[in-house]
Amino acid sequence: MALAGTFTLQSAAAALTLSPDDEAARNVAFQWLQVVDSGNYRDATLLIAEHARGSQDWLNYFAAHRGPLGRVKNRQIVEVKHRSSVPGTAEIRNHDIMRFKTSFEHKPGALEEVVMTKMGCCWEVSGYTIESEPKRR
Repeated sequence: MALAGTFTLQSAAAALTLSPDDEAARNVAFQWLQVVDSGNYRDATLLIAEHARGSQDWLNYFAAHRGPLGRVKNRQIVEVKHRSSVPGTAEIRNHDIMRFKTSFEHKPGALEEVVMTKMGCCWEVSGYTIESEPKRR
């Protein structure tokens, strides 16, 4: 399992050139995603930034949207967007919106989006969505 995670991080690093700050955000996002992947949704919820924790019922969201997909086969970061504000937050902060192309046991093509927020010196998860990867025409 650790070897697969290492491979994914290395292949993800080759796919995008990230600034040191973006790399720090990506590393926190990957660590958090590993908690989600383990099925420990309660801990994953507790690791979400306090200001975002009450924005939805995270336990039910994970159970309904992430649980049925099964184990991760591959995850690669494909895009990082920088924002000074995101919906649901009133404060102006640095946000990295990280998109991952992920292959799951029961869904070979999905896009995960993890919103990272810079809180002082550190990055915190402040949002997560998962959706089907758009079909190419």
